[in-house]
Amino acid sequence: MLITGVLSKERTPVAFCADGRQRYGLDGRGLLCETEDVPRQLPALIFDLDGTITDSKPGILSCLRKVIDAYRLDYPGPLDHFVGPPVEEWAVELMPERSDAAREALARDYRGCYDREGWSNNSVYAGVREMLTELHREGFPLYVCTSKQQHFAVRILDLFELSDLFVAIYGDKAEFTSHSKVDLLAGLLRECSLEKDSVWMIGDRIYDIQAAHDNAIPCLAAGWGYGPAEETAVADAVAATPADALAFLHSEKAQAVV
Repeated sequence: MLITGVLSKERTPVAFCADGRQRYGLDGRGLLCETEDVPRQLPALIFDLDGTITDSKPGILSCLRKVIDAYRLDYPGPLDHFVGPPVEEWAVELMPERSDAAREALARDYRGCYDREGWSNNSVYAGVREMLTELHREGFPLYVCTSKQQHFAVRILDLFELSDLFVAIYGDKAEFTSHSKVDLLAGLLRECSLEKDSVWMIGDRIYDIQAAHDNAIPCLAAGWGYGPAEETAVADAVAATPADALAFLHSEKAQAVV
């Protein structure tokens, strides 16, 4: 398992003729099989974290409410839609008239609270561990791409003993020039040398779906997460449960991207 997004070992797709024999083309160069029954390369699966692998809402909202109260911000509405996008984005929504320095301070104080207590107020969704374990056992290359800062993502996945299931865990970093999910996903695809015609994104929010589509890959919406129906409706497919996601990823439709 990698933290930086670089592959731990080279994965080379291999195909054999069903009878074990090699067949040469008419030009004597190209290897051909006399049957279509050959192993196929499994697509890479890139999972969002919050709302897809773990139910992190309790810890996020608790710290968010604390910083809203500490900064005496007037935000009476529900906070659920703040689960998913980068902190930098919702700091602008909470402080539309404040300076960049004030928003940075808000983000810093929120992350301080999350570092102390919020990160562990979290749980793995029912059925997700079994889904990931089975996909890993079958040889699907698994990745994480999250707007959460990378050190938090690693800590959470370590806590739940899931880290070793993933080839790479790719999260946001303070030094990145862009914190958008689109650019984070593009960075993972580039650094891990993933072919876009052999990848699925799995996430629960519109940010995951838009990031996938802007990077020219399909998205399976995690219907058990935080995304409302109007968001998941624009995904390429929707799975109501982790078991449904597993069944879909076994399907010909999911593997037709290869």
